[in-house]
Amino acid sequence: MNIGIEQIDEMRKRTNCSYQEAKELLEKHDGDLIDAIVEFEKKHGSKQKKTTSEKNSSFGKKVKELVQKGFVNRFVIEKEENTILNIPVNVLILAVIITMPLIWIYPIIFIAIYLMGYKIRLRKEEGEEVDINEFVDGIGNKVRTATDKMREKPASNGQENSHNEGMNEEKEIQNDSEKKNDDDYNEITIK
Repeated sequence: MNIGIEQIDEMRKRTNCSYQEAKELLEKHDGDLIDAIVEFEKKHGSKQKKTTSEKNSSFGKKVKELVQKGFVNRFVIEKEENTILNIPVNVLILAVIITMPLIWIYPIIFIAIYLMGYKIRLRKEEGEEVDINEFVDGIGNKVRTATDKMREKPASNGQENSHNEGMNEEKEIQNDSEKKNDDDYNEITIK
């Protein structure tokens, strides 16, 4: 039997198969489109049903994994090796959602806790820790450097330049000693 392009196009549109496969299946079933589609689905399965169910199960698995990780990972506040607060991350997220109208207060609390010398950590089940003190200290150092540069004015003659160089060296020594002193305070660690 001679199969027309219209039949092949219809088969491809309904099954998303190749021209060759559509032609072979239609020839095998003497041009009967329904039988050709049924055989194609038996060979390959219904792609639409699989992809939808795979997406649903994949999404469900991901949500389940996130919830489990939220209960395993902990939000911890410590001071001098004493644990002040140790709760699952899911409880923290739930508390933030419930108190959403007061969301503006969280940055204030975070800064106050940091300035009082508490350590804030997120502990993962593997025991990994990410130290963000370097990040916070780096931002502070960049701000100090930028303000120092803004305060400095270009010298108008050579004597002032040599005087400024001496002052800059003294400032660098002071900044280095301040950095050493700053390293002893306020550690925030996120795991």
